[in-house]
Amino acid sequence: MNCRTHLRFVIACLSLALVLLMLPRVATAYPTLFSSRCASCHTDDTTTCNGCHHHRGAVNAVPDKSSYQPGEAVVVTLTGGSQSGWIRGLLYDAQNTELDRKSGPTGTGDDSQGGAVTFPVTLNGTAPATAGSYTWRAAWYGNTANSGSAHGEVSRTFTVLVVEPPADVTDPPAPPVRRHSWGRVKALYGE
Repeated sequence: MNCRTHLRFVIACLSLALVLLMLPRVATAYPTLFSSRCASCHTDDTTTCNGCHHHRGAVNAVPDKSSYQPGEAVVVTLTGGSQSGWIRGLLYDAQNTELDRKSGPTGTGDDSQGGAVTFPVTLNGTAPATAGSYTWRAAWYGNTANSGSAHGEVSRTFTVLVVEPPADVTDPPAPPVRRHSWGRVKALYGE
């Protein structure tokens, strides 16, 4: 190999290395992360990727209607996650009171049972009794950090608009029926 060919080869190798370094990196899930960081508390739960900070994806909460009447059922769909696995979903009202929780049989994970709670999650509440605009939130609960066992919620807010039902519109009362004597009727017709 002559010098010029050797130089071209070195430049090509360096160019390839530079291109590889510039490629976006993809977070890789390792089964050992669940074992080392989660399994001590989730002793009987199936290994999940959605419980990990890197794999929950964007969380979103959408109510089933644009407005509600006082006391009407509110159904919220919590979506997110880019991987499979169980999660815990929570719904809070404007006073931060928990209205609904979907999780495993003992409150966490799936307890290695079928039918685990996964994205999307349907959460239920009841609209306030007074008309107004209320800020509610739905949350995903899990590991919030890249390492360790720090848990917390990632939530999305949405508006529950409560409107009064329209007032009953009744027909106006019928005018009173006038009764006339035979003499009055004859007088009206000129007899």
